[in-house]
Amino acid sequence: MVFSQFWPMVIRLLCTLDSLGRTCSMHKHQKTLFVMSVNRERRKRGRRKKLEEPMAVDDEISQLKSESRRMKKKIIIEDEMKINDEMTNSEIKSGEDVKDGICTVHRVKFFDYQPTAIHCMAYDEDSERLAVVRSDGAIEIWNMKHNFNQERVIPGSRTSKLDSVTWVKGRLFTTGFQGDITEYDLVKNTVKYSVLYGNAAWCLAANHAGTLLATGSDNGCIRLFDLTTEKVTYDRMLNPQDQRIVSLAWHKSDEIIVTGSIDNMKVWNVITGNAVQRITLQRTFKKKETIVWCVAILSDHTIVSGDSTGRTMFWDGRVGTMLKGYTSHRMDILTMCVTKDETSVFTTGVDPTIVQFTLAVTDDRLGTKAWVRNRHIAFGHTHDIRAMVIAGNFLVSGGLDTNLVTNPIEVSPGHSQIRGQIEKYKRLYHAFPQKSLIKCAGESKLLLFQYPYHLEVWKLGSTSDATDKDVASLTVSEQPLKLLDILTKGIDQIVCSSISKDGAWIAYSDVHRVKLFHLNLDVPSLQKVACLPMQLGPTHHLVFSCDSSKLFLATDSCSVQVLLLDEIQPTLQHTFHAMENSILVLEADSSGTFVAAADAEGNVIVYNVNNFKVHCRLPTYASQPKAVAFSPHSPEIFVAYSDQMLYEYNLELKSYTDWSRSLHRCKIHHAWLRRRHKVTRVMYSATNPNIVFVYDVNMLCAIDKSKPLPKAHQQLFKKGSIQEPNDKRVITHGFNIHQQFKPLLFLDNVDLDNSLVMVEYVMQRFIESLPATLKQKKFGT
Repeated sequence: MVFSQFWPMVIRLLCTLDSLGRTCSMHKHQKTLFVMSVNRERRKRGRRKKLEEPMAVDDEISQLKSESRRMKKKIIIEDEMKINDEMTNSEIKSGEDVKDGICTVHRVKFFDYQPTAIHCMAYDEDSERLAVVRSDGAIEIWNMKHNFNQERVIPGSRTSKLDSVTWVKGRLFTTGFQGDITEYDLVKNTVKYSVLYGNAAWCLAANHAGTLLATGSDNGCIRLFDLTTEKVTYDRMLNPQDQRIVSLAWHKSDEIIVTGSIDNMKVWNVITGNAVQRITLQRTFKKKETIVWCVAILSDHTIVSGDSTGRTMFWDGRVGTMLKGYTSHRMDILTMCVTKDETSVFTTGVDPTIVQFTLAVTDDRLGTKAWVRNRHIAFGHTHDIRAMVIAGNFLVSGGLDTNLVTNPIEVSPGHSQIRGQIEKYKRLYHAFPQKSLIKCAGESKLLLFQYPYHLEVWKLGSTSDATDKDVASLTVSEQPLKLLDILTKGIDQIVCSSISKDGAWIAYSDVHRVKLFHLNLDVPSLQKVACLPMQLGPTHHLVFSCDSSKLFLATDSCSVQVLLLDEIQPTLQHTFHAMENSILVLEADSSGTFVAAADAEGNVIVYNVNNFKVHCRLPTYASQPKAVAFSPHSPEIFVAYSDQMLYEYNLELKSYTDWSRSLHRCKIHHAWLRRRHKVTRVMYSATNPNIVFVYDVNMLCAIDKSKPLPKAHQQLFKKGSIQEPNDKRVITHGFNIHQQFKPLLFLDNVDLDNSLVMVEYVMQRFIESLPATLKQKKFGT
């Protein structure tokens, strides 16, 4: 939002009330426009500062508002679709006829992003990284050292259907129904190589020494692969069985493997290759198979199994007898995990409840122990949980509802302790990308939407209405228009994309190459630029210069390239020296002089693209950078890190600004540091040099550097995110936070009319696309 220099502001949400009942003929989505104005502060000598009283709202709107409150919980997706996808005011422009503090906000809700389910997960204790495999084949790498930060995403493809993943000494391996074992390059974010042996693989596990990799296949074979070489090599196969192997686990001695199959489990001697024990599971129904979906073996040879009947069974692996059995779930148990000290076992599956079993002492005199059911965890999931791992002190789970959920592993007795532990480790991360998939061409009022296998270019709508209200919703006179679709021909997903400010250039990259297009807006047409330099490699980030004359590329080799644009034959001007690790953020300034790159090691380097030299290096920080922004008003750069810390750096003085020093001298507010979601993007105001916008999926913060910093006793996040017309509260500090725009996926300036474009996601639309949940019996029904 382009706000004026007069703060604090009063925001009143009346858009939904004013626009209910209007139907968009083009799309069944929602879009709204806000016209926001800032009340001036009246200063009088010898008296305290006072704010003007907000404008009164007429009775009709007040009545609509009260009705909307009563119906809020009953609104379904059909009602939301009646609201226009976007409302905008093209007549409100920065000029002599415009009042101070008024701007137009395009609220866009037609980005049809589709989150994908979680299939499997694995945690690496050495690097403290979590690998999350999605149903589309994409792999997310989450760094636990950097405050549960999504470090990178390895794109999937149309053919990749992964069903199992594991870490081996910092190396990442997957397998799936194609039958191949794939290792990944965690710097280039791509497949390193694949080897294909035999049939479809259901499971994958490495021994504790990290020397062998075992797979269970569809034809009943256990294949072992040697990991001592640089590339995975086939070692040998254990004696095959008739039924497919759907789960397996290694004993700590690395001499025994236990496998789960249909109606039975087997214990294998790795040295001889023979099965030394067979355990048969009783069927609940004669004609219905019992499938052992997950299995584990402890140091004392206790075998734990979870099957399709919802039973968790504990077995003596030496003699094959059952020690204890629980019908812990109402449907299939799909996954389980064991704590490092082997005193707790967690199981879950189609029934989205996690059950913990604990090894407890049953007789103090004899010292006998038994496995008992301890607690149930029902947080964050509504559908099948397909994957669950222990990552440090977190119990991490994910499944069909796409959410990544964490819970505490152990809970100490005592109400206050339980509450504190749950609050510390209880988290829910929606499947929204931490790297924005949306770009804006502000001069031409275009939006570029990135999907896995195609791009969409939309032109924003406009309105001819005007209003004198502080906040109002205006009717769309010119509907938003989708100009074109760009479809990829290959099987690989799009890694990154960008559009120039004037809308004349579009570029995207997959894991193999970069493609560049020239867009003619007069008669919407797209021309591919065929003659690109051979030195251009696959890229992780693409950014156009503000004058649309250059394209900056962050390559998979950790270097920054500068491409001079031309419709016939673009020229590669320069390639800067490679950084230490993968480039996570790439941004260019408005003057076309500087470009900043930030890597996974916490380095931020500012390059001068005129003389092709390094202008400066920001002090290395322990956390990974999440967002970088250049100020259009002064030579300053703003950086947000994964631990929620904020820094501002002066490029001329090559030191932190006074505001940044005071921020860290006084310490950032504790509520800000406790935020779970990382900053998605940082943006300076186009009209006020003191305003910086910082946002994530759950909040939008307008930081006013001219105001005092929030103190520890002040409330930073208010439960009532929407300020009412009669709300006279005044924000006296510089962190003005709004939580009504969520999930917020994108925010940027629209240059021509001094307005903002805001892209939000309609969660209800996605929730209704999920399959039906497991029916649960409720008491009294």
